[in-house]
Amino acid sequence: MESTEDEWCAFNPMAKDYYDEGGNQYTNESGQNLIDEAPVPPKDEQEQRAAKQAKYPYLVVPKSNPYVTEKMLINFFGRALIKEMEFRRMSRVYFIYFENIGSLEAARQRVERYPNLIKCITGRPQKERDINIEKVISTEPMPKPGPAISPTERTAVNHNREVPVSGGEQKHPEFLRPPLVTKADYQKGSLLATNDATQRYLNVKYEFALERHDVYKLKDETRIPQVVLHFRSGRTIPVTTVAAPEEDKTETLLEDGVSKCVVCQNWTDTFCKLCKMPFCDASCFADVAEQHKQSCGKGEILKLDEKVGRKFPKPGLPPSGSKVRITAFEQTNVVYVRSADIQVDVAYYTVLMEVMMLGQTASKLQSGPVCGQIVLYKFEGHMSRALVLNVDDPNDIYVVCMDFGSVEVTQLDDLYECSSYLAGLPCYPVAVKLRGVPRRFVGPNIREVMYELDQSLVFDMKYSKREYDFSKGLQIVVMTEIDINRSLNRLFKTIITPVEPSVSDLGFKEDCLPYIPLSFGKNIEVVVMDNTFLKCGFVYCTSRDLAYEVSKMQRDIQEYGEKIAKCATFAPPINELCIAKYEGKWCRGLSIELKGDGYPSILFIDYGNIVPTHVTDIRPYPPQFIFPIMTTQLDLIGVPEEPTNAQIEWLEHYYPTGTGITCSEIIYCKENNTYSTRIEKLQELLSLD
Repeated sequence: MESTEDEWCAFNPMAKDYYDEGGNQYTNESGQNLIDEAPVPPKDEQEQRAAKQAKYPYLVVPKSNPYVTEKMLINFFGRALIKEMEFRRMSRVYFIYFENIGSLEAARQRVERYPNLIKCITGRPQKERDINIEKVISTEPMPKPGPAISPTERTAVNHNREVPVSGGEQKHPEFLRPPLVTKADYQKGSLLATNDATQRYLNVKYEFALERHDVYKLKDETRIPQVVLHFRSGRTIPVTTVAAPEEDKTETLLEDGVSKCVVCQNWTDTFCKLCKMPFCDASCFADVAEQHKQSCGKGEILKLDEKVGRKFPKPGLPPSGSKVRITAFEQTNVVYVRSADIQVDVAYYTVLMEVMMLGQTASKLQSGPVCGQIVLYKFEGHMSRALVLNVDDPNDIYVVCMDFGSVEVTQLDDLYECSSYLAGLPCYPVAVKLRGVPRRFVGPNIREVMYELDQSLVFDMKYSKREYDFSKGLQIVVMTEIDINRSLNRLFKTIITPVEPSVSDLGFKEDCLPYIPLSFGKNIEVVVMDNTFLKCGFVYCTSRDLAYEVSKMQRDIQEYGEKIAKCATFAPPINELCIAKYEGKWCRGLSIELKGDGYPSILFIDYGNIVPTHVTDIRPYPPQFIFPIMTTQLDLIGVPEEPTNAQIEWLEHYYPTGTGITCSEIIYCKENNTYSTRIEKLQELLSLD
């Protein structure tokens, strides 16, 4: 059969061999194939993937960098959590399947804890899949679905509860500590107006009241070179010894090249190259120039004139850009600093040594001091100058240590007479306010950081004179540690700012918080925090000092509930802490019962009342709030198991919330860790009809 011309034109054996990929072989000179052939996917691969995605929860992890490998993911999530793993080459993602939803939540928590390691999304079916199930044959009609219930919708409260609930809606009591110093104390001619002309101590605060109750489990002191840091006061006390009378005071040259100036007796590293006479600067050298000229190079001891006296650098706020050291903390945003300049540093310790040495012969105060009086305060065997602020209670006299800045509470036995010479010595610590750091409750976390910043650290302090708090009389500054370039302002703000935890995180139990028990004995004065359970025979109380701390603590909790917590609804598990709203204010709470009505029973641990609270008024408890529990349940001895209504009314009338009562005796039972009390006139009230 003859072929046509068109058929011969289409005949091209070379092109057929070129386009035939079956004959292509990508090998090197040794015969090794350079391209791995992709395995032939099974026919039912899509069905298998769909079945796994419908059966198991899974995460999708993109291979964003070479470090994301199969072994890395197994080590990250844990082999026990992973059911199966699949890598898709085309989309370059890992499909990680888990056995159940609990394993998926555990894996998600690890991703949230280390968000910089991997990124992932929760897998969901991309389209609806048909699942073959047998139809259920029934003659009964299917029930109609009920209306959807919104978690934010407030329904009726289920009053059928196993735990007792507080009756009424009384407000939580608020206790405000009276100011240490008022304007009346600065009247013209008073000692306070004379010794504090700038009215610096008008706004001074005492923020370390919890230390007197041994709340913090820290060491009493730590020793660093030549300094003892006492955690109870937050200030450093130099270790000094009084020189023996026979000691030769002319021997001033020390091994480290630092000596005492022959003029002002301050330490210096400047000296004459010929006779090794130490002096601070040109001013000190000018005072002894003539005497030095006569004795220099002759090996004679310099004899000083009586007119040559001790000199001290001028006190005050160091200029911006100066190097400073911290001497004490007053609040979370107020610290006392002094210049780290060598002359000021030496003069500062010279004043401390002068006060300690001359204070050993000082006589005790025979009568109570007055506001504004400068006295000597003995602490741990060391003397320091102090300014008396408040003497309302002779057993609790508030003083401020002038050479440190810390406010202390002491008694008359620890106060001594201060001579005019010691009172006239310069005072170098100056209070400044940290920019951007709010005033917060001094809890264990911020307190521990405060007391680690001892006087051995040097900070670079910068400020602008335009930023000045005239209401407090404080300069606003920014302080940076020069060794590691760490901002003190940012550090404090980070520590005291609470962070809302995820609802999937494990909550905090009540035993995570420290507890301050009531002192037991006779004639103990307490204040009533809540009296709604007088019908049950107990009342919640605390001491007045701790009641002030409870009210101060609410400032931080309110800030967290209003501005930081963003969770719309939260139902805490039983026996877990939370932040709940009561009468418009956020407080610390403990979940003690869950009901299906959306109102868990919340025990407000700082007061004592139990109130059903809607889930929209509850927030997760932040880990930064490790404030102690200061309220105690007191069982009333003598109250019958079922008191009459008249007896309950009399009890609530005589022991209202927010008032102080005197317990004739408080008894502590160590076996079950409970407190009970006998209250004056209790039996008389119960006998009334």
